[in-house]
Amino acid sequence: MVAAVVCVTGGVWALVKLGTAELSTSEQVGVLGLLLGLVPIGAGAVRLLKPVGEVDVEGAAASLAGAVEASELAQRLQLLGGDDHPIDVGFSFRSAPSRVAEHAGAAGSLSEITDYYRQLRPRRLVITGAPGAGKTVLALELMLGLLEGRGPHDPVPVRLALASWDTTVTLEEWLTGELVDIYRLSRGTARALVEQRRVLPVLDGLDEMDAVGAPRGSSRAAAALAALNAYQAGRSKAPMVLTCRTAQYEALAGRARLLDSARVEVETVTPRQAHAFLATRVWDPQLWGPVLDTLDRDPNGAVAQTLSTPWVLTLAIIVYEADGDPAGLLDLAEPHDIRQYLLDRFVPAATDLHVRAGNTAYEPGDVERWLTVLADYLNDNARTGRTVGGQRLSAADLVLHRLWPITAGRVRTLDTVMCAATGLVLLVWLGAATFETTEIVAGTVLALLVGSWIVVASRITWPTPKGIDLRRLRTRAGRRATTVPLAVALSVALVCSLALALLAAYPADYPLPGYPLMDALANVLTVALPMGLIGGLAFGLRTNLETSAPRGAVDGPRDLVRADARAGLTVGLGAGLAAELAQLAQAGLTDGGLSLQNAFGGIDVLVVTLAFVCLAGLLIWAGAWRRYVATLLCTRGRLPWQLGRFLDWAYGAGLVRVSGTAYQFRHRELQDHLAGRVRTSRHAPAVT
Repeated sequence: MVAAVVCVTGGVWALVKLGTAELSTSEQVGVLGLLLGLVPIGAGAVRLLKPVGEVDVEGAAASLAGAVEASELAQRLQLLGGDDHPIDVGFSFRSAPSRVAEHAGAAGSLSEITDYYRQLRPRRLVITGAPGAGKTVLALELMLGLLEGRGPHDPVPVRLALASWDTTVTLEEWLTGELVDIYRLSRGTARALVEQRRVLPVLDGLDEMDAVGAPRGSSRAAAALAALNAYQAGRSKAPMVLTCRTAQYEALAGRARLLDSARVEVETVTPRQAHAFLATRVWDPQLWGPVLDTLDRDPNGAVAQTLSTPWVLTLAIIVYEADGDPAGLLDLAEPHDIRQYLLDRFVPAATDLHVRAGNTAYEPGDVERWLTVLADYLNDNARTGRTVGGQRLSAADLVLHRLWPITAGRVRTLDTVMCAATGLVLLVWLGAATFETTEIVAGTVLALLVGSWIVVASRITWPTPKGIDLRRLRTRAGRRATTVPLAVALSVALVCSLALALLAAYPADYPLPGYPLMDALANVLTVALPMGLIGGLAFGLRTNLETSAPRGAVDGPRDLVRADARAGLTVGLGAGLAAELAQLAQAGLTDGGLSLQNAFGGIDVLVVTLAFVCLAGLLIWAGAWRRYVATLLCTRGRLPWQLGRFLDWAYGAGLVRVSGTAYQFRHRELQDHLAGRVRTSRHAPAVT
């Protein structure tokens, strides 16, 4: 209200002055500029008085359902090894002493999981099974079945990795943050969906919350179960789905379990199912003849025991599609040996198949070495439970601009050095310019701003990728959000212009004597207003890509840092063009000509200047991209220079999967296997 009154008063005064003969033409131009600068301030003040509309929960839920379905269909295809026909594994109900969901059937299968879940009261399901038994695939089938028959008021099933939950944060706050991070909802929309129970949490990997050998009293899994038991929907327990390995869940059952739920256990794949699956999936069933005969003849043998889960069956198919005779499996006597043999050969085999399909060629040794570094980093996070900047380091997610702790702090040091070098070059560039008398103060202000930016940038622990979304100007909410930064920037520019003009017109004993007031005002306005416009638009159109990326701006984890870099280049180019256009205007006013030589000093100077400001904008604005580049520089030799491109390639090869804005290993057993090699090499005895 105060801002609106000031704007109206200033506007009336400016109109009265413009209608009198007291002002010269140049003075009238200056007053008109002041009037135009007051318009957005008044408009912003008025718009801020309007109430913000409520969240359209049903529309947001429908949009989220579409995004979840598209994402999980892609994950299903990858988990099934590029095929769309899963093994119809069975499951059986496991009772508990008390507090069991009603109407739980004695048994079922993957194709019946949706109907099985819908009859539960309350709808709380725990899926347990052996490693690789197909718990995640069963949860995926349930999610897709619920989405296909979803009504307008039904909750949206959303699969989340429990390993990323810091249980000191409430369940609702964690769910809200995951919706923001993975599906890039605004925090207000995500909170509304969670509070109104329009989200059905499908919580994957309770067994991955605690490291092996963790102290009994510090179990994160037990704390998570306590929070899940307190999660209500009105007077009833809120619906949810939970997955966990059987051994870990039974170990927890003495202290905690999910109350009012039905626990089912995924059954092993029978030799007959394994035989049928292999016969329909492999390229050459005759080559697999000895293995198929062994499954029929010895259903309790080592081969049958090993190929009793969908994960290992898919593993074996990929390994022997690349090369070799699967009959070699018959030479190994123990299931553990067969499993390790397949895991050892999986990465080279997947690499070979991907290259054969016409994709970029990487050396299998490099692929395995790079993935091992990443796997060891994730498992180290799980073992230590490290927190940095108040955030627990993930044991499953690989987010490009959040990988910097892998170098134990060296990245932040390099990031600070990059900021300081950019600021120093910028200050030298400003100091080398020939300032007019009124621009000395402006240069000093810019120097202080640059120094402040260096300090602030060096203290940011987790930079967020930012974008420039011009489509925000199409909506009322977007225009309202853009008005305030634009009004502030223009107001600051006008105030600075007037202050410098007053300094120029000060008495003769002042260090800036004899400078005409209107000339100073006109010259400074040609710089201040364009720069204020660019700065206001940059901050007004700024979008946090982790929380509210515009549609099409971010299609995968790699796009976050790329969009951040594009935004930095855009801001730098805009600032450079504004500065050059201001110089062109000054040349026309003072030199009486608008030639390229008079305005810019020649085309070479113009190109060099624009290139410099683009680079400065990239390093100043794109903090997430800068941190990612610093990470790559500090991990040279351990990780590839184009890490994002490599992880995209690994996703196509079936070595990793994508969850929102993060990469994850295709299976936790693969991550543990690769990280285990590092631990073995660290503790191996010296050979003499």
